[in-house]
Amino acid sequence: MTDILTINGLVRRFGGVTALAGVDLSLEAGQIRALIGPNGSGKSTLINCVSAVDRWDEGTIVVDGAPVKGRDSVAAARRGIARTFQTLRLFDDMTVLENVMVAMHHSRGYGVFSAVALLPRYRNSEARMRKRALGLLDRVGVAPYADLIAGTLPYGHRRLVEIARALALDPALLLLDEPAAGMNDAETQRLAALVASLGGDDGLSILVVEHNMDFVASVATQVTVLDNGRIIAEGTPAEVREHPDVLRAYLGSEENA
Repeated sequence: MTDILTINGLVRRFGGVTALAGVDLSLEAGQIRALIGPNGSGKSTLINCVSAVDRWDEGTIVVDGAPVKGRDSVAAARRGIARTFQTLRLFDDMTVLENVMVAMHHSRGYGVFSAVALLPRYRNSEARMRKRALGLLDRVGVAPYADLIAGTLPYGHRRLVEIARALALDPALLLLDEPAAGMNDAETQRLAALVASLGGDDGLSILVVEHNMDFVASVATQVTVLDNGRIIAEGTPAEVREHPDVLRAYLGSEENA
């Protein structure tokens, strides 16, 4: 099967600290792979590099056959790389629907004059985007809240809005950075079902960073484990749970409790 993501020899340094020390990782088209590891192991740094939020010092990242260049996240998004963040980045003073529609405006199909003059091209394009945004909100389960101000929603619902906004970019690769953080058990279970269906029913390629191993086991077919910027294990969720290097990396940590 074709790889949607290929990372070779990725190195990222912050001064004298090496956050990523020659990481090699691949993700098949339609696969859900989890990236786990202790705090400070380099997980978010890797996600930041793949999404071109950050630069790196050595190595290559290729997504859907094209190289990714660091610190060019707008270009990366246009090429089909979408992500969510550990900390929510919604526009809290906009409606839920507007938050999703804003991600579509890079392909809106009309210019400033059409918008100011309310020409048919503008009206038709906005109607199409609205319909699609509502469909995405329905897909993630928050369509009834479309007209509410995003900042008034419960935390778990806002997480789902962020995923809908990421999906609005029509991604070839979806990066989820700790999507279950701050959710209760019921919310986490619903989120896991959604993520699994995005990879299964929708065939989306997903790389997910997550601490919750129950969540990981319910969505990912393969797991990559980072520790001190290096991959120490790869395999199924069941395999990595029992891997001696993984147990040592987590020994005494809250995640292994």
